[in-house]
Amino acid sequence: MLGKFLLSEMNSSILGKFSRGLCVLLAVGLTACASNTRTMAESIHSESANFKDPACQRSLELAALHDDVKLTRTIATPTLLLLTGGSSLIPLIGVNMGLDALDHLDASYVSQVCGGLAIPSKNILERVLLGAGFGVLKK
Repeated sequence: MLGKFLLSEMNSSILGKFSRGLCVLLAVGLTACASNTRTMAESIHSESANFKDPACQRSLELAALHDDVKLTRTIATPTLLLLTGGSSLIPLIGVNMGLDALDHLDASYVSQVCGGLAIPSKNILERVLLGAGFGVLKK
């Protein structure tokens, strides 16, 4: 009886350490870079012909939204993983992939309305899938 108790306590201790380590790696991985929309917005030259166009200026405001979403994801994802004991990993990957896809689509839109080229949907899909794959490896 005592042996089963000690084994159970040891397993829960190992699981707790693993969960905490996973959450720390996840938080670090999510904060690694700016949103794609922010990166695109900062790459647009203010001298370009479409930069002063109202549609371009409005689209640049999307960067702040995606920065807020990225910050929220950085805090919420590891918190939810910790609170659910890791059982929410698959749904969280799906939600984060969806939010990442929206970020890429908005970055493409910003590029297009400000005089650049739209990013093809195939490329966006590849980037989202690669991002999710590397995200899982980082975590």
